Amino acid sequence: MKRILFIILLLITLLIIGFLVFNQIKTQEINLSDKWIKLIEKKSEFKDFDKTLIDNLDFSKTLSNQLRFDNDPISTYVGVFGPNYRRIDFHLEATKNGLVYSVTGKSKLGDNVSELKGEMKLKTVFLRKQEYITDSLYIGLFDCKLRELGDKVGDGVFSGIFTLVFYIEDKEVQLFKTSSGDEPNFTNTFVGKLTRNDSTVEQNVIFSFHAAGLYERLPFCNELYTFDENEDYLIINEEFKQLGWQDYPKIRGQKTNWWEE
Repeated sequence: MKRILFIILLLITLLIIGFLVFNQIKTQEINLSDKWIKLIEKKSEFKDFDKTLIDNLDFSKTLSNQLRFDNDPISTYVGVFGPNYRRIDFHLEATKNGLVYSVTGKSKLGDNVSELKGEMKLKTVFLRKQEYITDSLYIGLFDCKLRELGDKVGDGVFSGIFTLVFYIEDKEVQLFKTSSGDEPNFTNTFVGKLTRNDSTVEQNVIFSFHAAGLYERLPFCNELYTFDENEDYLIINEEFKQLGWQDYPKIRGQKTNWWEE
């Protein structure tokens, strides 16, 4: 009788532990890039555009990070890794090679900095006619694949969709970045995943120039934010500060030249 009672108590204990663990682990929907594409396609003011008409243009400068001055907002990409929104940073440089853009750079997850090499290729373009800033505004969707070159535990391949919002001036691609909240406000945004080399584990990865601020947010990351009603912008939720966001200021994150170290 005591043995049966012990087994029952053990099973109840295991069930309780399992329930607690289950509720502490955030579930994660993998491969949000398909949802990202559909979200962009739903923007009715943008129409399909024949990308072959602009295949001759060079997007390398607008795809790349640039350090034009100290704390340049486009000098790095900042984003989230995994279901707990751990901070991850990127510094990328693209070079046009026919219809493919060769990409080199680095990623930084915590103290772990990895060399990257990969490519981007323009797959889809949408066009919106407008009468301000420029006559035409475009959204370009690039297939993106970046491989970490090390052999550390957890290294892998980033794959997904990189979105660029741009206009054309004097036959050159110019980066469009809203300062008033006008759509679209998601330029230079990557939505995809990391697939590890040493296992089948996959983690969502989303990044852009800024992770939070005035008219700044990452898609599919609602839990990451809280709204500062006094200042009218999004800030990182206190719950996630210990995951790399401790030094991320309220308005926009301070950019450092970590990739040069």
